[in-house]
Amino acid sequence: MDRTDNYHHGALRDALINTGLELISEKGISGFTLREVAKRTGVSTAAPYHHFKDKAELLQAMSAAGWSMLGERFKGALSEVETPSERLRAIGEAYIRFAIEHTPYFRVMSRPDLYCSQGSCDGGDVTGRAVFEMLRSAVAGCYSGRKSDDPEIQESVLHAWVMVHGFSALWLDGSLRGTSLGELGIEELIKLLFRSGPCMTNRPDGKVPIE
Repeated sequence: MDRTDNYHHGALRDALINTGLELISEKGISGFTLREVAKRTGVSTAAPYHHFKDKAELLQAMSAAGWSMLGERFKGALSEVETPSERLRAIGEAYIRFAIEHTPYFRVMSRPDLYCSQGSCDGGDVTGRAVFEMLRSAVAGCYSGRKSDDPEIQESVLHAWVMVHGFSALWLDGSLRGTSLGELGIEELIKLLFRSGPCMTNRPDGKVPIE
């Protein structure tokens, strides 16, 4: 039975996004269609097209929502710490925990190739850049007096992002199973991850960061 009339305009859009996330959790990003989203939501197959022109636009809306949620996580994490190293670690942990707790969002946010056209993601692109800027700012805080385009800062930003994103993907994909690292719990692994890297006191390059 078509329950379209039961939803206010904005409520149906949100319901479609939530249903899409459920299907991603079950089938993966490529494993569902807008028709399935409509059926599970209890609306006509035409209803989703009043909000999204195609599946790519639905995925883009999910991504924008996910980046917004991650940004709020970052803000909350940063409000509880003070030193540069604490700020970067707080953001890194927030990223990993978000990926684990909201895996469908993380999966979509990690695949802009499925919904961005010609390098543009509209609102999601803007939100994602804002969150990235928070990460860049946290890294730059470890290099007082340097310009934001300093090569070492750029290198450390890349290191930090690859570190937290790569770990999140390894954990979620089960790639650590069967290894000595796979025998450790998530809390132990996070502690191990942040023992070195940008802004940490025992960085491999021997440089002492600003506290």
